[in-house]
Amino acid sequence: MPYKFLADCHSHSNCSFDGEAPMAAMCARAEALGLAYYALTDHCECDQYDGAPEFGGRKYFDSVRRAWRELEETKKQFPKLRFLKGIELGQPLQNLPAALDALSGRDYDVVIGSLHNIAGMRDFYHLGRENLSETQLDAVFKAYFDEMYEMLEWGQFDTLAHITYPLRYVCKPGERPSFARYAQQLDRIFKKLIETDKALEFNTSRLLCTDAPVLPDREIFSRYHALGGRRVTLGADAHCPENVARGIPEALDMLREIGYTEYTVFAGRRPQQIPIEYIPEERV
Repeated sequence: MPYKFLADCHSHSNCSFDGEAPMAAMCARAEALGLAYYALTDHCECDQYDGAPEFGGRKYFDSVRRAWRELEETKKQFPKLRFLKGIELGQPLQNLPAALDALSGRDYDVVIGSLHNIAGMRDFYHLGRENLSETQLDAVFKAYFDEMYEMLEWGQFDTLAHITYPLRYVCKPGERPSFARYAQQLDRIFKKLIETDKALEFNTSRLLCTDAPVLPDREIFSRYHALGGRRVTLGADAHCPENVARGIPEALDMLREIGYTEYTVFAGRRPQQIPIEYIPEERV
C-alpha cells in the first residue's frame, strides 16, 4: 500500500444486520494493515428504528445500543489502533426522533449520513433496473437527490455516504452510467457540503469489482473539487475483515490525479485533514 497514511472510515461489524464478523476481528485486520485511522460505523436505519420487517423484525433501537456498548469495549482492546467510534445514520429525515435518539448521549467520532431508500420506497438494493421505466428511474433519482439535499439542510452528520449508491443496483455489470442529467442537483449538494463544512465520502466498495457498473466516481469528485470541495472521507464499506481498506489506495490514486492533496478524517466530530503522501515504489 504505497501511501504513508491510510484510513478506512466506513465499515460494519456483526452489530449490523449484514455484518459478518465481530468488532474485534475487524479491528485486528485494520491493525494488521497498519491503518492510520479506522472507524466502525454500524447501521442505524432510522425509518426502521422500531422494527425492520425485511430483517425478521430487527429493531435498530436495540442494535444501536448494542453497537455502542461494543464500540466502547473494543476501543479498550486496541489501544495502539486509532480507532474511531462511528455510526451510519440511514434515512434520518424519515424518522427524525429516531435519528436524534440514536445520537443522544453518545460521543461518536464520526456520523455518516446515508440514504438507502427514498421515502415510501424499499432499499435501492431491492429495486432492480428491470422493474423501472426510464421515466420512473428519472423520478427516483430526482427524489433521491432532493432528499439528500434536505438531509444536508438538517445537517446532524459529518460525511455524506456513497452518493452513487442507487447505481449499484439499477445498472448492469460493466455499464458506465452517468449523472450528467442531474448536474444541477449535484452541484447544489456539493455547494451545500462546502458551505456547511461537511465531507463527501469516497466509498470504495465497488471500485475493484469487475462484475459491477463502472460508477462515476472520477466525475463526481472532479466536479466537487472544481467547486472548491476539499473534505473527502474514505470508506471501504467492509462487512468482513478481508475487505477492510479494500480499494482505499486506488481511491487515493484517483484523488491525487484529480488534484486533491489531502483527505479527511473525523475524530470527536471534528474534521482533520490528512496528507495524501505517496511513497514511491522503490521505497515501499
